[in-house]
Amino acid sequence: MIIQPTLTTTRDREMEVVMSRANAFVNQVFVVNVNGGDPSGVGESVIVDPEGTIMQQARGGEEILYGVLDLDRVTQARRYGTFGINKPWSQLKDQRGILAYPMFGGASFQPPEWS
Repeated sequence: MIIQPTLTTTRDREMEVVMSRANAFVNQVFVVNVNGGDPSGVGESVIVDPEGTIMQQARGGEEILYGVLDLDRVTQARRYGTFGINKPWSQLKDQRGILAYPMFGGASFQPPEWS
């Protein structure tokens, strides 16, 4: 599970929710993005499942979300793919050593061990 504490006070909260969904999908993990409520932030915290689907989303202001995170869903997404189709890490496994990142000193792509 990735916990992303944020304190968004501006109208770009929607973009942070999109990034939470993308992080959950790519890493095939639960993401809990906690945003500050009124008066500091705009609220709208989210719990996202390993397939990038929002399980719960708070409204603006202060609200508490409760969720049961079934870690077997992480295993299932990694084994069978997101929605039974996409396996981003194993699909990139063939690119090992081909993709290089000059901005990181030429480091190459290394998929996680579980892929």
